[in-house]
This record gives sequence, structure tokens and C-alpha cells, in this order.
Amino acid sequence: MKHKKRLEITRFDNENKTEEICFDKFYNYMPTNKLKCSVGVKNAEFPLGYDDPTLYSLTLPEGVTKFQGLSLFKQKFPNIEKDVYRLLVYGNDRKVYLNQVLRYSNTLHWLYDMEFESEPITLAYKKQDNDAIIISDGKQMKIWETNYTPYTVHNTPIITDMCMHEGLLFCCLKEPAFKIWYATDLNPEKVGDINSYSGYITLPDGLGNANRVITFDENVYVIREYGISKISYIQKSFTVSEVYSSNTQIFANTACVCGNLLLFMTTDGLYTFNGARVTKNEINFLKNLKINHSMTASSLASKYYLACKLDFEDEKQILCEENECVNNALIVLDVDDYSYEIVRGVDIKKLQPLKTDIFEKMLVVFNSANADKIGEIVENSVCFDANLPKFWSSQQIFASFETKIFTKLVVDADKDVEIKLIYDDKEITFTTYQSGINEFMFKLFGKQLKLEISSNQENANVNKVYVDYYDCWCGRFKKV
Repeated sequence: MKHKKRLEITRFDNENKTEEICFDKFYNYMPTNKLKCSVGVKNAEFPLGYDDPTLYSLTLPEGVTKFQGLSLFKQKFPNIEKDVYRLLVYGNDRKVYLNQVLRYSNTLHWLYDMEFESEPITLAYKKQDNDAIIISDGKQMKIWETNYTPYTVHNTPIITDMCMHEGLLFCCLKEPAFKIWYATDLNPEKVGDINSYSGYITLPDGLGNANRVITFDENVYVIREYGISKISYIQKSFTVSEVYSSNTQIFANTACVCGNLLLFMTTDGLYTFNGARVTKNEINFLKNLKINHSMTASSLASKYYLACKLDFEDEKQILCEENECVNNALIVLDVDDYSYEIVRGVDIKKLQPLKTDIFEKMLVVFNSANADKIGEIVENSVCFDANLPKFWSSQQIFASFETKIFTKLVVDADKDVEIKLIYDDKEITFTTYQSGINEFMFKLFGKQLKLEISSNQENANVNKVYVDYYDCWCGRFKKV
């Protein structure tokens, strides 16, 4: 007598340890207890004002064909009740443009005579109780007191990164790259001067250049080529210590604070630092990571966003991959439970979180395709006007190589989801014809089985998949 068996996929994220089925790879799907559509990207939209929900998008200024950089400031003015949020946008014409979010302006204005050879870094600070912004591209540094015309600061070392911590300004310098300059009076115009208000902090040898300074866990952490140094400021004195030494290079653009962790990528994978200990995270996508210096990351709430390039080990070309691209994927990692999703087909150059009093979102600019747009991460699985092609596959399912008869497929899913059954060296594909339960009857003989799920539709969630089969004992049930 034949005994029917049922192979059930009731989770898609490998969390159910009693399941025989584990995923092999996925993209543009988020595997949980269900297969949910991943996040996507659309044109960034902003409300015109605190009391006006009308949405607008930023368009390219005349003469600009690409957005190449983006930064944000939140400032307080004594005569304005609400915070002022300012977006600075860098165009491929080398100019810097300004938009004030929530201030009834949907245009980008050229910021005086500001032009830089590469995307500048920025930092807001107070200059004699006035709001001011430092803008530096590694070759020149400008100061903009927001009520006055920007001016260039001459004869100072070049700042490559900077942060504020407990009322002090800390800067990485191009030269000397193994020292951190500080100023207790917040005066960037005196970078390089040694006086009662400013000076250098010498870092321990052996960890390479200082590339980033980040305030975290009541200290300043210096991201270096091969490690992390900690600077503590207690009772007007500094102490320096090494908290991490790496055998592999750290990518400074991937280092950022997310929740109560500092995360960063090295050539060896993803690491987290909780203020006391550095831990390597063994996450599945890392085995396909193609190391490049264009990786970049940012964070919003409890999510770490990493733009990178992955080898998906197939011959497909999805969206940006159809042309030359620098990155091709966005990883969104939730540090609360280490679940993650992979968005394939987007070539992201920069991620910029925007948090206001009434909304928050992650903004992006692009390397190649869509470089003429400023995007935002959204919950629907689209890339502007195109649906993101979604894919999930299992590993080989059965441990034994005994012949089985597969007879029925049941799929609880939205419409237009494709289910491919790969049995030994053959395959067959079914497409769901309705939202909810879909049943397919057949008679297939095979020893091994692998499942692939895909869809090009915007809403293509999958709840459960069942496959009914029979064991074929001692040749009693022969192929017909």
C-alpha cells in the first residue's frame, strides 16, 4: 500500500529547525514565515510644510544631468520655532545645491559660488552662536555661516572626516593621517594650530590611516584601515586605546551606528561592536560579496542599509545589471533579530537618512541607472516605474536518493507567482491563477527535488507551499 507524504514549506527563512527545507538564495523577496515582497526605491517625496502635506519631488537643476552626492543638516534658529532641515545636493556640474525641507520650497538653489572637484563632506556647528556649516572635499574647505556668503579657509590641513562630541570638534586629516585634530572652541578655521583650544591626538601605530571619526557609546571611535581606536575625553584630558585590530581592511564608508551597535564591513565580512566587544556576523549573503571600495552604508532606526555588489551566480541581468554598474544590491539588515532582505538591481552610490519631527526616510542617489533622480526606500518592491523581479530557491531537499512519485502541488499565494519544481535533471513550472489556494495535479518521478519561486508582479507574496509525494519501494511503483 502506498502511503502519501506531504512536504510542507511553512517558513521560508530557515528559522524552523524541524523543516527539511532551507533556502539556497533569494532576492527582492524577504523570507520570513512567509515570502514577502522586499523594499524598493521610488522618487523621494517631501511635504511642502509642517501644515501642508502636499508632496513634491526634487528635479535636476538646469545644466545638471546627475545627482552625485547628498547630505543633510538640522539647524535651530532663535527666531524660528520649528527645526530647519536642509538638504545639500552635489551635481555632476561640481556645484552644490540647497533645498529646505518643510519650508514651502520644491526647488534646488545653487549655493552661492560653491564648486568642488568631488563630493564634499559636511558638518553643522555653532560659530559664535550662529549656525554654520563646514564643507570640505579633501582639497578645499569652505565655511558657510547660513546668513552670510560662504568663504574659503586657506592654509589649513585638509579634513577628510569629522564629528562633534560633547561640544568638541574632532577631525581626520589627509596629512598626517595617523593623528586626530581636535578643537574645544569648535573653530575649524584653526585646523592644524596647536594652542590652548586645539591640538593633535596621536594614535597608536600599526592600524593604518585614520579614515572616519564616529561618536558612539560616550566616546569617539576612529575607524582606521586595520582597526579601531577609542578616544575618551574625561576631565579635559584625552586617553587613547585600541579596541580592535583587524587582519583585513576595514571599509570606512560602511561604518555607522545602528541602534546600540557600531557596524562595519571588512574584506572578511560584517562585524558589530557593542562598545566592549567586536563580533563577526556569519550572514549567508556575505559568501557572494564582491569586495569593492564603492560599498557604502547608513542606518535608520534599527536597520543597517548596505549598498554593495553581489555575485548571484546566475546569468540573469536585472535592471542596473543590464548595463555597466558599480553596485547591484542593497542589503537591509535588522539588527534586532538579524533578519535581512536583498534588493537586487539597484546601483546605489550614497545613502542618507532624513529624520524630521513628522517623518523619516532613507534617501539614495545612484551611480549609473537613475542617477538623474533622488530616491527613497519604500515598502513596495519596485524600482521607480519597474517591478523588481523576485526570486527564492530551496536547497536540494531529500537526503536519500530513493525514487519518489510527486503528485500534487498546493500553493497559498497571490496571483501570478511561478513555482518551478526541479526533480533530478528535469523541471516543470506552474503559475498561480488566483490569490489564495492554488492546486496542481501531476505524476512526476524523481530522487531529488528543488523548488524555485519567482514573480515579476508588485504584489506576489507566498504564504505556504505543499508537495505531496509517495515513496517508491522496491520497484513496486514503476514509471508509466
